[in-house]
Amino acid sequence: MVENQYFSEDKKKVKKSVGDFKCGGCGANLVYDPNTHKLVCNHCGFTQNIEINTFVAERDFSELSAHKFGQDDKVKTVTCTNCGATEILKNDEIASRCPFCSSPLVVNESEIDSVKPDSLIPFMFDSKRAKEHCNNWIKSRWFAAHAFKKELKLNNPNGIYYPIWTFDSHTMTTYQGRLGKTYTTTHTDSKGHVHTTTHVRWFNVDGTRKNYFDDIIINASGFVEDRTISKLMPYPQNLYTVYSNEYLAGFLANHYTVDPFTAFKTAEDRMRETIKQEIIRSYNADRVDYLNMNMVHNQKSFKSMFVPIYLTGAKYKEKFYRQYINGATGKILGAYPKSIFKISLVILLILGLIGVIAYFALTR
Repeated sequence: MVENQYFSEDKKKVKKSVGDFKCGGCGANLVYDPNTHKLVCNHCGFTQNIEINTFVAERDFSELSAHKFGQDDKVKTVTCTNCGATEILKNDEIASRCPFCSSPLVVNESEIDSVKPDSLIPFMFDSKRAKEHCNNWIKSRWFAAHAFKKELKLNNPNGIYYPIWTFDSHTMTTYQGRLGKTYTTTHTDSKGHVHTTTHVRWFNVDGTRKNYFDDIIINASGFVEDRTISKLMPYPQNLYTVYSNEYLAGFLANHYTVDPFTAFKTAEDRMRETIKQEIIRSYNADRVDYLNMNMVHNQKSFKSMFVPIYLTGAKYKEKFYRQYINGATGKILGAYPKSIFKISLVILLILGLIGVIAYFALTR
């Protein structure tokens, strides 16, 4: 059986080689530098350009038919080109660091099991800038506990290339249902009291709707929650780059654990909800009795991507507070201990304001 260019059916433990990023000056390992977008040597300062290819192509779903998902987990062994140590990586790991000499370990693209990554967004700034940015962000949080901000000691951020799926689709949706629009009437009773009644004017609808969905992003792993990935967006399309091992050197990277068919079902749910809301808005309706929809994909495609995320955090009173940093835009999402005093103060101010408003309303 001839293997598809994107897939491997081998279920056995196999030895994987790693990307060989050797310095042309001193022979040390090169790492990707987000500030210059080059491979650099931290020993002698040697730099090596990375061939940039931004022509990221969509992939047809027919490619997925060659692979069986839900196979048993496998492990990979990679050999460090610097010290010769052999390291075991989990099946969902693509890039790591050697535990003996800290050299970058990156599995070669040709030897990645299942669907291979085709694109990524490179890290656009280094971990030092990420840490400084996160420090400033936390200290600007007004509700953060004062002691936490004063004693803040963030961990050094870990840069992780995180897997996502993106889906495109041209859809044709036929629909039929019963929608409604609320309206109110008033009447005055015999005692002069005015009464307002809410009614719903129901009407039947049917029709056809065409939609194009571009790059619906679906979480491809369970390591970071869906809502966190969503809140860290956007990941700018103008930064999309064709996958290359060089960008992973010195960083961590995980392969997907959510297969593309399962991810596409989630994407379809989002498409249906978007179409449903568009239909409701097109009739200026605010009530739905029922709405049956039949969505058909005339053309659909996917990409297997990596997006850059820095992970850091700080411990405070025996609890760890984690922060996520979008490695392309700098957007931050994270937790921090709240000041009970500040929260109580705001609540008291709100209650006081309500009391003042109520007082003037009663004394008018």
